Amino acid sequence: MPRVVDPAARRQRIFEAVFDVVLEFGIEQATLRAVADAADLAIGSVRHYFSTHDDLMRGAADEVIARITKRLQAHRDRLDDAGDRLEIATEMLCELLPLHANTFREVAVWLEIVTAGRTNPVLRESADRLFSGSRALAELVIASLQVRPPDVAALEAERLAALIDGLALRGTLHPSGIPASTAKEIVRRHLRQLRQSPHAN
Repeated sequence: MPRVVDPAARRQRIFEAVFDVVLEFGIEQATLRAVADAADLAIGSVRHYFSTHDDLMRGAADEVIARITKRLQAHRDRLDDAGDRLEIATEMLCELLPLHANTFREVAVWLEIVTAGRTNPVLRESADRLFSGSRALAELVIASLQVRPPDVAALEAERLAALIDGLALRGTLHPSGIPASTAKEIVRRHLRQLRQSPHAN
């Protein structure tokens, strides 16, 4: 009797293998063959879901976005309550930083795709989605801190997004140089200063 394959579970297995290969060797080495070997699958099993390397990388980008979005939504629901919005906003922004093993893998893949998207038109759309997602999160946080007027809020959102991008890059390239506690405190302090600025109500 043929074995029944769970498509969702199989895709997750492939994505975990993609993350492993990208983390160790980089995006160009994440070929269908390399990913199939890492997942202990036949290459035909990978091709059933992703016919090319670019398809696989687009799928990986979508998976990173889906995972982060799911975690952010849980924080977002809390942000609408009274609570400590500064601490909740800090937790949200830290979902984009490589502060532990799972997010390190995601951020490493994210940075690889964004970098490749600069010269690879096929991956540019995925790179743009990742970039615009972090910008949208920064805008949401700035709005939650009630920074005004609109031109100041826009500038502060851009500055916050740049801060997060910089911390993500530094934390991925030099993980021992910026401990998770330090990165988190940098974010928290920046938000605290924003909340205490004359532009926040």
